[in-house]
Amino acid sequence: MAAGPAVFSDQQGLLDDGALAFLLRSIFSDRAFQAYLFQQISTAPNRVRTYDELLEVLNGFFQQTIPAAEGEDRDRLLAHAAEYQRHCAETEVARNAYSGEGKANPMGVFWPNPTRKDGRSLKQVTPVGERFPLVDRTTAIGSAGSCFAYEIARNLQRRGFNYVVTEPEHDGSKGAIVDGYDPDNPYARFSATWGLIFNTPSLRQLAERAFGEAGPSPVLIEERFPDGGMIYTDPYREGVAFAGPDAFTADSPNHLDAVRRAFTETEVFIVTLGLNECWELKADGTVLSNNPRRGWMYALSRPRTLTVAENVEEVERFLSLVRKHNPNFKVILSLSPIPLIATHRPDQHVVSANAHSKAVLRVAAEEIVARNDGVYYFPSYEYVMHCAEDAWCPDERHVTDETVGKIMEMFDDMFMKDGGAAPDA
Repeated sequence: MAAGPAVFSDQQGLLDDGALAFLLRSIFSDRAFQAYLFQQISTAPNRVRTYDELLEVLNGFFQQTIPAAEGEDRDRLLAHAAEYQRHCAETEVARNAYSGEGKANPMGVFWPNPTRKDGRSLKQVTPVGERFPLVDRTTAIGSAGSCFAYEIARNLQRRGFNYVVTEPEHDGSKGAIVDGYDPDNPYARFSATWGLIFNTPSLRQLAERAFGEAGPSPVLIEERFPDGGMIYTDPYREGVAFAGPDAFTADSPNHLDAVRRAFTETEVFIVTLGLNECWELKADGTVLSNNPRRGWMYALSRPRTLTVAENVEEVERFLSLVRKHNPNFKVILSLSPIPLIATHRPDQHVVSANAHSKAVLRVAAEEIVARNDGVYYFPSYEYVMHCAEDAWCPDERHVTDETVGKIMEMFDDMFMKDGGAAPDA
């Protein structure tokens, strides 16, 4: 006949042998030792009935047996005692799992509920947990990523941070033609004119090219305009074009030198992850910085949807390449809230595809931070999606300047060496 359930009761303690055996299995891995303890405890004249009584018995057991034991017997008892101590420590941590005491942000344990007494609205929250005093206004900071990364770069420069710029944008007279160049705008969009970087393989390829380890073969796409004008776009540098192949060839060594200097001169580098959907060239598997826009590119490339593992591998490869030349290179990862403008997945609505894209990148960011020292996650995405009021511009894709300002206040709270306002203030 099948054994009955192990019954645990806060009022009556360990009510039966099944509960005692179950608890001993939760503490010790050695089955023979479990059986031995069960026999000793269950047949004792004063049968334990509570968890605390069991701990007292186990404490007494180890205090009596370890000093008298020798050789292998002593080693086994010490191993069992270590398991017991580990169990007690884990239990204490578990009991306080949802307590604010000792947490980086005591107010961040429970989801805000404005209907409760003294409750708060989600709109009163900034989702900062642990703080990392990494930067002040003298720290060399760089950045790359999607168009949201430019908003971060502009804000840092406007507020007087030491934002590293090794390759300023210009009007095209020096080679590269940067889309959207504005001579009246004093702020660089990125540390070098590598353009928008929407996907993680493009970040890795940029470092490979800069440090001469590999990287894509040069490719240019001719674009003609109705007025007869013509430019040549670089599919690996979104928003960057050239007057002709000669201009591209002349610019390349200067650009790669600027990229190298940006990576080696930067202390803290902000990477904004953008998209999980990308396009790769069939010829060599290299990945474009953005989706194709001209007929030639559709003939040369195919779509890909990256996995969590692939994104982790790409960013870790980028880190490894840069840290060979800049060992103190730290990275702050963020996730752009700006959604996909379109999806190449035929069975998906763009809204669902975007949710998948952001979820994959968010999990990848968590894995990268957990696996690598000197990498931190900045929850700008969470702030926009959950905490910001009226976050979106009229196009419902880009965020307002006011929202960017709030995000950067949160950046100060989380990463400034001299601190800032307390989280959730």
